[in-house]
Amino acid sequence: MNNRALKVLIVDDESNTRSLVRMSIDWEGLGLQAIGDATSGLEALDIIDSELPDIIITDIQMPYMDGLALSKAVKEMHPDMAIVILTAHDEFSYAQSAVSIGVSDFILKPIDKALLNETLSRLAGRINSHRLRLGELELSHQYFKNNIGVFQNKVLNDLISPNRPGFTFEPGEFEMVELDFDSEYNTCQIALINIAMEKNRYSNLERQVLLQNCCSHIKNNYCPSGRAYVFTDVNGNIVLLGNDRNISLNDISEYAAAYFKEQLSTVVYCGIGRAVTGIENVHISYNQALNALNTCYITGEEITYADVQVTGYESKIFNNSSSIENMKLAIKSGMTDRAAHYTKELLYNYAKENINDLDGVKITAINISTYIKELLNEMKISYMADLSLSGEMVLGIFKYDKYSDIENAVTAMVQKACELINEALSSKNNSMVSEIKNYIDENFSNYDLNLKLVADKFYLNSSYLSRIFKKGTGVSFSEYLIKIRMEKAISLLKIQDYKAYQLAQFVGIPDPNYFVKCFKKIVGIPFAEYKLKK
Repeated sequence: MNNRALKVLIVDDESNTRSLVRMSIDWEGLGLQAIGDATSGLEALDIIDSELPDIIITDIQMPYMDGLALSKAVKEMHPDMAIVILTAHDEFSYAQSAVSIGVSDFILKPIDKALLNETLSRLAGRINSHRLRLGELELSHQYFKNNIGVFQNKVLNDLISPNRPGFTFEPGEFEMVELDFDSEYNTCQIALINIAMEKNRYSNLERQVLLQNCCSHIKNNYCPSGRAYVFTDVNGNIVLLGNDRNISLNDISEYAAAYFKEQLSTVVYCGIGRAVTGIENVHISYNQALNALNTCYITGEEITYADVQVTGYESKIFNNSSSIENMKLAIKSGMTDRAAHYTKELLYNYAKENINDLDGVKITAINISTYIKELLNEMKISYMADLSLSGEMVLGIFKYDKYSDIENAVTAMVQKACELINEALSSKNNSMVSEIKNYIDENFSNYDLNLKLVADKFYLNSSYLSRIFKKGTGVSFSEYLIKIRMEKAISLLKIQDYKAYQLAQFVGIPDPNYFVKCFKKIVGIPFAEYKLKK
């Protein structure tokens, strides 16, 4: 607590009154200090700005600026300053208007010494009490500032929590923890990175420190400025929350995951949700990223993107368990063998815990079939010709008397559903790759044509486009682009005897030396030799 004496300013145009007030106050006993006096409100304002008094004692009737005008000006600039007005009997009703301004007290003239000291003692007690509370608040505020990351992490985890029906934030809560979201852009996206840490290699504290170091690395190297927040969730995943049109969260996530994998020599998975509108919906993107991350565990893919057709769908027919979630994710991903494995595991676990309850196994099997039907409908996949999910099939399951028959029937159904989903996903990717190839064929002469430009054109992440393109064509994006450019160069040479720099310009390569290297790589012989043979 600050024990300095409270500073008092006396304002009155009569010197005798100023002297009387000064002599009447028990300065030492009340813990007060006179910092000066003023003859008008205007003079008082100059002193107030430089000295910042705690208490102002002022007369009402003064030249240039009276006591009420002074009080109003002071309260507008320094609402915490206490003001005591000196007033004569006939001015008392007029002085009452000062109450609305925030004047602390009134003292009638002629000045009563005891009343003046009693009034000042009461004000001093109030101010010192406020100082004490302020000191405690300052300590709390300092603690808050020192631990801002902890509080910020708590608010961000509340924001992404999937179990938050009707959850809202109070106005100013984001600003309090230094979170600045762009309400104009109003788009958010979540990515999750999971770093596999061997239990015998790290202690719990070391794991926490490592995760914080990873978060700091992402902040400092990939998004030092802009609206992107990096923190850890309750599952120990690194969470990236993007809210900036100038930041590619997809690219940052992939770069960071690759860096951690190389530096830590461990398995790193990354699940990326889709962008959503409104900060209040960011938990949807988090759920999508969490599902994508779980898919990584099942499929072995290091990076998985939320699929627009399946990530918004959540079945209500099961209670949550690892076997169920694994089965669902495997089916969604079209992983036939894994889906069959998890289906058998689910049925076996139920039968093991509920011996002799064959009807329960049948109901579990029917729930699986219902889930598959809803999922296929959600993904707009036609299945009627290949897979029976009708009421007759359900009745058929109830007719089985053996556990093995139920398991075989459901497993066959799951496998067929996976085949249909895998075909649909492959068809979707093939269609996308076909569109990209057509775009390249039509724009190969553009100097700026590259993976990033095409990815932005098709609203895809560069790394994701690169993977599906190579999977669909058997060659990388850059290899395909060079091949198309060289084929066009060869066709032009058949028409006219162009020089290397001319062909380079025609096919979108500004550097003729690089064009010659690419030509030899594709054709197999140097450019000059090819021209001679032609």
